[in-house]
Amino acid sequence: MKSSKKIVGFITIGESPRTDITSEIKPLLGANIEIMECGALDGLGKDEIKDLATKPGDYVLVTRLRDGTAVKLSRDKIVSRMQRCINNLETHVDVIGLLCTGDFPELSSRKIMIEPSRLIMNVVSSLSNIKRLGVIVHDKEQVRMEEERWGRIINDVIVVPVSAYLSTEDDFRRAAEYLRDSDVDLVILDSLGYNIKMKNIVREVSGKPVILPRTVMAEIIRELTA
Repeated sequence: MKSSKKIVGFITIGESPRTDITSEIKPLLGANIEIMECGALDGLGKDEIKDLATKPGDYVLVTRLRDGTAVKLSRDKIVSRMQRCINNLETHVDVIGLLCTGDFPELSSRKIMIEPSRLIMNVVSSLSNIKRLGVIVHDKEQVRMEEERWGRIINDVIVVPVSAYLSTEDDFRRAAEYLRDSDVDLVILDSLGYNIKMKNIVREVSGKPVILPRTVMAEIIRELTA
């Protein structure tokens, strides 16, 4: 008997649709999945988006607009807009997935919601013999924050900034070489913005196992909706 369609709601901190992400996630979810999206910046003009930008000391998030432009946002300024997206989607979907690895403990949903930050952190926590962790993030302003964040579970953390939206393949190769020479045991591409091609470059050059949040989340959603 053919299974009924399930609907997954994806919420981005930028503008929807995030076809750069869903184009890779959808084939992993299975044929019975439909996708609905909502973006925290949907409907905002350029000046309104600028008002959500970071100031010194803010928790920095990096995302992509619909036209491909990369922007930096203050986490605290978009939390309420993300919750609004959850409220809008949860009556229509079976499962919700956040398209961001930032920490959002304030968010809540009446449906099952996958938070990649907690998901990937718990995956790494479950792995034995990870003595030195390599982490790739979008922007140099995120480095110290990520060192502290991952330092809660791994004592030795090396964070390298390489933007998923602005960097070249050579930038990823150089970062992978640096992490290889630093003798990390595992690499995390710590954003939903990083894609499978970027993962493959880092894995091949570094010779280390690499975790890609978008595919890990897709596998969990597939398990929940099978």
